[in-house]
Amino acid sequence: MIKMTLLFTALLSMICLSTACFARGLEVQGQVRQVEGQPVAKVAVTDGYKIVFSDHRGHYRIIPSPLARFVYITVPAGFEMSAKNNGGNFFIPLPKAGTTDAFNFVLEPIGIDSTHAFFVLGDPQVYNAADVQRCELFAADIKNYKDSALRNIPVHGMVVGDMVGDRPDLFVGVKQAFELANMSYFFSKGNHDLLTDQRSNTTASMLYEENFGPRYYAFDRGSMHYIVLDDVFYLGRRGEYVGYICEEQFRWLRLDLQKVPKGSTIVMMFHIPTASKDFRKIERKQQVVNAQHLYTMLKDYKVHILSGHTHLHDHFQPAPRILEHNQASISGIFWQEKNSCADGTPVGYSVYVAKGDSLTWRYKSLGLPDNIQCRAYGLGENPERPNELTALVWNYDNAWRVSWYEDGVYVGEMQQFTGHDPQTRKKIVENKDKYAYDWIWTTTTDHLFAAKPLNPDSEMMVLVEDRFGIKYKTYVQQKKDR
Repeated sequence: MIKMTLLFTALLSMICLSTACFARGLEVQGQVRQVEGQPVAKVAVTDGYKIVFSDHRGHYRIIPSPLARFVYITVPAGFEMSAKNNGGNFFIPLPKAGTTDAFNFVLEPIGIDSTHAFFVLGDPQVYNAADVQRCELFAADIKNYKDSALRNIPVHGMVVGDMVGDRPDLFVGVKQAFELANMSYFFSKGNHDLLTDQRSNTTASMLYEENFGPRYYAFDRGSMHYIVLDDVFYLGRRGEYVGYICEEQFRWLRLDLQKVPKGSTIVMMFHIPTASKDFRKIERKQQVVNAQHLYTMLKDYKVHILSGHTHLHDHFQPAPRILEHNQASISGIFWQEKNSCADGTPVGYSVYVAKGDSLTWRYKSLGLPDNIQCRAYGLGENPERPNELTALVWNYDNAWRVSWYEDGVYVGEMQQFTGHDPQTRKKIVENKDKYAYDWIWTTTTDHLFAAKPLNPDSEMMVLVEDRFGIKYKTYVQQKKDR
């Protein structure tokens, strides 16, 4: 009897879900074409459960799953969505009842995009209108950089989640702020983008979907295949979630990867990182608990993972052929300390440039030139290392080199250590009473370096060389009358 009751309950749940979504068994059809009407063939069209392809006339047919909420495409290389159709979106919401309307997708050619660039922004997490307005500063900075350093190549933006700080009424404002950069964006869902009074992950994510579209999807640009997943799984109780990729996404991902040649470069984005540095706290809210299964699916590809969530800046290699880039938040320390994140990273964004199947990247601090990649402290300026020259290199990874010079003469490599950025810690101590929250904090980073000067009164220079061979210099002039 108990088994029969459970079976009945399960069947009832499926019926309820089916009636809440697209009518079962109804076919959707449409065309993928260019603005001028030319058909685009071999474009992947999906409902998030199955994938079909447009034919030589651009036509496609698909019977959406009863659980599907959208029909959407993988935007092919050489194109972007036309603003003249469907608001420039790559997705079309499915009605709750059947429809005879065609679901058409109109593409705008962008030319050869084997060389292209993208901006990565971490956790805006806005709490009020003032925070939204500050996002406009980032959009303006990105636009200036795009129009100068990246002119004449295609660009797009990627936001790694937490568009708002539990304020879904600010979704529209955040999107409008970023649109000032005059480029297309791709978004992933964060834990603060949920409706936390809901009973399930599905219902908690619906308002996000209404504003940003599907929670998992793909697109192509140049030789790169981009994949966005949703790794925030809400547990049905306010504030409780886990880093977890659900089975429906794994099944869709397996289908998506079938059309990607092995050995290709994949850029994958989601909110919660798959791994962490050894000295950082590790819990199920801080990293994806089933990440090993994702690594296995990606083992035949060169993969760059873009994540956020921590509000800190790190790069690490969680598995062979996989590099993860954990992006610092643009909100600094929850918009209280607005110039730095808790690990000392200046607020800013990352700029990636793709050439063929290769990627280069650098960090761009808000309002500063992109050759500022280090902050150096002279003797007595770092309480944790008062007798040493120290430096914070926020975009550091293990392929970088950090050395120092005295009066123009090379001395040696600086020694890496884990500690706190002294400038950020000092600001928080000085401004503690001005913050809206009493829990504003700093945290440790292993992007710090130290050296004991041979001559304390010399002019010191920190030379940073990134993994791409680009060198950055930062000078420290010691006072003679110390």
